[in-house]
Amino acid sequence: MAQSRTVVGKKVRFLRRQGWTPANVFGHAVDSTAIQLNTREMEQVLAHVSRNSLLSLEVEGGTPATVLVKAVSRKPTTDELYHVDFYQVSMTEKLRANVPIVLTGAAPAAETYDAMILHAMDALHVECLPGDLPGQITVDLSRLMEIDDSIFVRDLDLPRGVTAMVGEDELVVKALAPKIEEAVEEEAEAAAEGAAEAPAGEAQASAEEAGEPRAEREER
Repeated sequence: MAQSRTVVGKKVRFLRRQGWTPANVFGHAVDSTAIQLNTREMEQVLAHVSRNSLLSLEVEGGTPATVLVKAVSRKPTTDELYHVDFYQVSMTEKLRANVPIVLTGAAPAAETYDAMILHAMDALHVECLPGDLPGQITVDLSRLMEIDDSIFVRDLDLPRGVTAMVGEDELVVKALAPKIEEAVEEEAEAAAEGAAEAPAGEAQASAEEAGEPRAEREER
């Protein structure tokens, strides 16, 4: 149960001290409304409910509304809950949201060839009706059999009614050759050492081949 909020601006710090978290509800064709929530209860919701879950929010004196948690703000130094934004949805209108991508299973390429698994995309931007919004999108790593095997957006098994809003050729995950970064760094270091040593060695060899006495070379 939420309450209407009249305290705004810097004065909301007094609400937090009293155990309330300031919040706002907004949405398509919905006026933004300032509310306040019991901080302890809100922390429980955030800890146990997926960010893409539909919630029933009832403001004291009003009717329940279906909402999504749109944004959560916390104090960087203490992680104290500072503010929450809710987006009120219409069950008959499509919305857009970022759905987390979760990797499951084991990649044969990693077990057989010691491949490194590149997780190129953490979340997928999708469009769907609120009732079709998935909590997460699962990607099975067992499809990565060989080095350079990849999974793209076009390969994802999206639920019915869910459309990806990014290009189908966007990379999601890939099996990379093992220790590729270390090999590149070693080659770069070797090249740098060779470049630093070559001039001195070449100059000395050139002088000795010319048959010039060491003292004469130093005088020059």
